[in-house]
Formats: sequence, C-alpha cells, structure tokens
Amino acid sequence: MTSPSSELNETLKDWSLPRLTSRVYWDLAIWMTGFGLVIGVVFPFAIIVLGVPAAISLRPLFFLGTLASGTIVGMVNFAIARLAVGARMRRLSGRMRYVGAALQHATRSGDWSQCSPENCRLEVDSQDELGEAARAFNWLLESLASSHATGAAISSVTDSFTENLAFDDLVNTILDQYMFRSGASAGAVLVVRDGSLTVEAQRNIAGDAIQDASLMQQALRTRAITSVDIPSDLAIDAVAVTFRPRQVLVVPAWLNGQALGAVILAYSGNVSGETTRLLEAFQPSTSVALNNALTHERLQRLAAVDPLTEAYNRRFGLNRLAEEFSRTMRTAAPLGLLSFDIDHFKKVNDSFGHLAGDRVLRSVSTAVRAALRAGDVLIRTGGEEFVVLVPGAGYDDLETLGERIRRIVELTPIDVGNAEITVTISVGGVTYYGSDARDPEELLAKVDEALYASKKSGRNRVTMSRINELIAD
Repeated sequence: MTSPSSELNETLKDWSLPRLTSRVYWDLAIWMTGFGLVIGVVFPFAIIVLGVPAAISLRPLFFLGTLASGTIVGMVNFAIARLAVGARMRRLSGRMRYVGAALQHATRSGDWSQCSPENCRLEVDSQDELGEAARAFNWLLESLASSHATGAAISSVTDSFTENLAFDDLVNTILDQYMFRSGASAGAVLVVRDGSLTVEAQRNIAGDAIQDASLMQQALRTRAITSVDIPSDLAIDAVAVTFRPRQVLVVPAWLNGQALGAVILAYSGNVSGETTRLLEAFQPSTSVALNNALTHERLQRLAAVDPLTEAYNRRFGLNRLAEEFSRTMRTAAPLGLLSFDIDHFKKVNDSFGHLAGDRVLRSVSTAVRAALRAGDVLIRTGGEEFVVLVPGAGYDDLETLGERIRRIVELTPIDVGNAEITVTISVGGVTYYGSDARDPEELLAKVDEALYASKKSGRNRVTMSRINELIAD
C-alpha cells in the first residue's frame, strides 16, 4: 500500500510551469497573454509557408493585427478559465473555511455535529484535477471524522476504566467496552496470577477451555494483537465457544515489561483493519487500568490480611461480620460463627521459642483454611485466637465443621526446628437465625462463652451454642 507521504512526494515531482508572481491567476493571465503574443508574432511568418505573399503578411498593420488578436484570444481564454475554475475553487475554499470554523466551534463546545462529512462534503462533478481535489477534500473530511470518532472512543473507554478501581468491576467493564466497540460476539478477560492465566470475565465463551491455548501464549510472547482466521467449514468445540466464529483476536496487556493478561474476542465475520487499529489504541489504557486494579487489590489484601497467618485481621473480620449480620437480619438465613484458640500455646513459646510459636500459628491457620468452604472467612482476632465466619451454616453444619477443624489441627504435625509436635484447639460455636441477638458484639460474646465452656471442660473439644442456649459436645 502506498503511504500518504510517498503519494505527496510523487505529486511534487510532477512538472509544472515556474511561478512568476505570488498569485496563481496573475501567473495564468501572464502565461496565456504571453502565449497569445507569441502566436501573434509567429502567425504572419507561418502563413507565408502556406502561400500568402510576404508583402501582405508582413505589412505592419497586418502584423499588429495578429499581435492584437493573439493577445485578445489569450485574455479571453484566461477569463473563461477563471470563470470556470475560479467558481469551483471558491466553493472548495469556502467549504474549507466552514470546516475550520466548525472545528473551532466543536473544540469549544464539544458539539461535532456541524463538522460531519455529510454536512461538509463536496459534490464530485468532474473527472479532472478539480474533481480529484473534491474527492481528496471529502476523503480528508472522512479521515477527520474517523480520527475524531477514534479519539472519542479512546477517551470514553479510558474514562470508563478510570472510574473502576475495583478489580471485578474493571474486568467486566473492559470486556463490555471491547465487545461493544469492536462488534465482537463473544469474549473473555484473562489475567496473569501467580504465573498462570485465570479467567476473570467472560461472555458467550468458556474461557477455561482456551486459557492455556497456544494462541494465548503466542500473543503474550509477541505483545501484539494475534489473529486467527477460522475456516467456515471448521467445527469449533462447543465447550470452548458457544457459536462458530470466523475470526478470533487476542489482545495482550503488558506494562513495564510484565505480562498482565489478555482480552480474547471472537467474531462471526472478518475483522477490519480499522477495528484492529482501534483495539491497538485501547491497549495502553487497558494495561494501566489492569495494573492499577491489581495493585489496589494487593494493597487491600495487605490491609486486610494478617501477614503471619494469612488469615484476615481483626478490623477486616469485624467489618465482614457486621455485613453478614445485617444480611441475616434481612433474610433470616442462618449465620454460623466459630471461635477457637490453641491449647497451651504459652508452653510452646516457653519450650521452643517464639519462632516455633509463629510456625505453629501458620500451620494451624493453613490447616483450618484447607477445611473451609470458598465463602467462609478465617479471622485472627489476636494472639493464638481465631474466629471463623460461616455464612448460611445451621447448627448441625456448623458443629460438623467445628469438629472437622479440631480434628485436622490435632492430626497435623508441625516442624518447630529441632522437633515435630502437634497441638490441639478448643472450639466454640454459635448459630444465629436473624432473631434474639441485638448486634454482632452479642454474637461474639456468645461464641466466646462457648469457647470458654470448651476450655473449662477439658480443652480439645467443640462446644456449640444456639442463642441463649449452650450445648456441650
């Protein structure tokens, strides 16, 4: 494809008459009048060849007549050319001035409706240089409109990304914007976590089936948009895609030499070059937004997680308990709460040192987290004391979970350096059904009572409580 700069260079190489003045029409008048004078000078001598006697053709009056006739013809030609060409040139320049004014207005007001190609285009009514000038002017308008539309799309997409710092909201916004702007029929957003790709958002496509595909790996390595053309007679696994795409694009996200993830887009038709260029324009803002959201997520986690045990800290845990308590009050769904601490933890510190005590805390936290469901929350409330928030757990389920936790901890060996030990925990539990308790603090007080009952009755056991009713295991 010929580039605009090469076309311009070729145009500049075209032969043209030298400039005589600073005005084109004056040049045209001089050249045409001069040409008429030359014809007037040459004509008397030319007709001698045709048989006209020199005595007639070279008579001063005849000679002056031919000069005057040549001059008049040149001036008439100039007048006709200016009348025919000048009007069309004035129309072109008038359109240019209108477009300039419309651009200034749009820049000030944000209203670009006056500068659309439909409002400003010129009629192409000839197949000559003037017609070509009109076509070039219309192409310029279309390019300007396309450039503005692309800029507006980039600005809109960037604004929508910056409005979402929460990671889940951002990845869904990214996918929605990419699909809407590019006309994709399906898509997914994959993010690099701990060295592997995870599906964070998807539409009409099973991202789990393609996250390890060679297409993804190639796109992440090259950092460029990777396209795969799919033949119409090739059947696509319905597990991976819920329709038959003609083309799939992978748009990788990189920042500071680090792969952040990629957006997968599937299309029912072929993707135009303009769409690909638009997606390329989205890449920088997508990468920055993803990086910011991931950083925000990590900071939130650092602020919420106890660094030693990787359980949630007391502040976060109490806020989460308040949220679940309010939900239970509205829905009367059960809410379970377990509290446990490590039996004779002080003896561990005294016998093996505080580093061994830290290992015990980490080991117990890891073992308990492995026993919990996805929605359960482990909270370190202080020292060797923990609370487990179990939304939706009734009395029997909570008691079963408490006993499983107690048993797992008891059977988990812990390397404390010079020895391998086991520890036990005492557990208290309370189930709440949206009545009786006045606030989360009362729930905590009740579960502490149950925990105290476990410790008082011999430790390494589970004591369950319904509100206002303690039941020993």
